[in-house]
Amino acid sequence: MQTPFKSSSAASVVEVRNLTKKYGQVTAVDDLSFDVPSGQVVGLLGPNGAGKTTAMKMLMGLVTPTSGSASLLGADTASAKFAHTVRRAGSLIETPALYERLSARQNLDLQALALGTTAGNGRIDELLDLVDLVDRANDKAGTFSLGMKQRLGIAIAMVGNPEIVILDEPANGLDPAGIVEIRKLLRRLPDMGTTVLVSSHQLAEVQQACDRLVIMANGRLVVEGTTTEILASYQTTDVEVRLHPDDLAAATDRLIHLSLSSALGSGPSELVVSLPDTWTPRDLNRVLADAGVYAEHLALRRVSLEAAFLEMTAPPAPTEVSA
Repeated sequence: MQTPFKSSSAASVVEVRNLTKKYGQVTAVDDLSFDVPSGQVVGLLGPNGAGKTTAMKMLMGLVTPTSGSASLLGADTASAKFAHTVRRAGSLIETPALYERLSARQNLDLQALALGTTAGNGRIDELLDLVDLVDRANDKAGTFSLGMKQRLGIAIAMVGNPEIVILDEPANGLDPAGIVEIRKLLRRLPDMGTTVLVSSHQLAEVQQACDRLVIMANGRLVVEGTTTEILASYQTTDVEVRLHPDDLAAATDRLIHLSLSSALGSGPSELVVSLPDTWTPRDLNRVLADAGVYAEHLALRRVSLEAAFLEMTAPPAPTEVSA
């Protein structure tokens, strides 16, 4: 079910409306609609098989929709002018298409030639610096690690100074250091005038990198909105309470007396208390104070994007059928 949020006031560089793609009896993308506002990093999230890659391929004109429409930079993907417009976009979909016997610099030069651009050494040097490959500029791409190949693929997507870049799982298979490098890179691109649409399952990184999220499941839109809006809509009623060690037993007894569920938190003197729907953290603070227990810290537990994502994309519970 889609959750409505206030749309961004920025102009959209991508508009998807009721987009559907079927392969025989299999529906890969089902009535999908979303926008990508200019100047933002937008995350396209979903479990494996949700239809993310297929949606991106349709945006780049690599796959023809069964029905619905998609526009990129104001041009419908089915229009005659799209072949010209798509040159203003860059993409890295699935694995980077690299010439492994050529150097990083030569790969970038070839992409510039293919685009018919006049990217000189200055632009190539800028891109190598952007993806932290200056020291490996003249090394063959075949000698690169997976993370370096991914970064070179992003640099290739940026050769034409695109207005939008579409990146399909750019952090897939990378070690933690490589994932952090990709995240930092994504945050730099809007400052260079490039909007980003990125698919990923690295949820912690997406939470830090993306301004907006489009979450899919089974080919359909689940929710679209800012990261803050989506997390706020899945606010927990669990409260984290940090106490003086001498107060832990008294606090636990008080909670048991009130039939409030609690568990030990991450610290030795921390509790996580599940509040009734009608309670606020202030109510909890009051009942603890009535027992002579004064919390050093008390706040609603923050919901991670991973927890919200799992809840949003979980299959519906089976309906019991009475005999």
